[in-house]
Amino acid sequence: MKYLSKIKSSKGFTLIELLVVIGILGILAAALVATIDPFEQLKKASDSNIKNALVEYLNANVRYYTTHNAYPWDTVVNGGAACNGATAPTGLVALNAGNMPSCTTALTGEKELKSAFGTATSVLKEIFIKYDATANVVSGCFKPGSTSQQKSKETKYTDSAGTPDAGNTCISNGGATNCYWCTQ
Repeated sequence: MKYLSKIKSSKGFTLIELLVVIGILGILAAALVATIDPFEQLKKASDSNIKNALVEYLNANVRYYTTHNAYPWDTVVNGGAACNGATAPTGLVALNAGNMPSCTTALTGEKELKSAFGTATSVLKEIFIKYDATANVVSGCFKPGSTSQQKSKETKYTDSAGTPDAGNTCISNGGATNCYWCTQ
């Protein structure tokens, strides 16, 4: 009987015990937030999203070229869709600038891109496309926002035209300049 009454009277935790546990959890949470750096994680996620969209756009152009023997900006007579005013993006063109959205529409119409691709305006404005007629190659670039992507050895171009970093100014080469990640 004494044992049962002792158990009934010692229910719960004391206020001091609860405060100690809350304090320990607070310290652990603060250490975790400082370790993870949530803003860097958001920038890395954004960089991954932009990189994936860039690669998907370039692949869509390759698939289009494979089936039509022309790029979407070529004239209809030559097998293209005459997007971008039937001129190739020889200079550097943002995907959401000028007539480039019409090329996205042409690729969407051919089912080379998903229909929602053209609505991702925050991603498309970060992507730059260029066509080299001599090599018949489409390339694209974007400037990463995350520190980890800036430090990556693939981020080695001083401008969005894909000029290699000869002077080691890029962060990835030990410099202090944010540079571009490019691919073909």
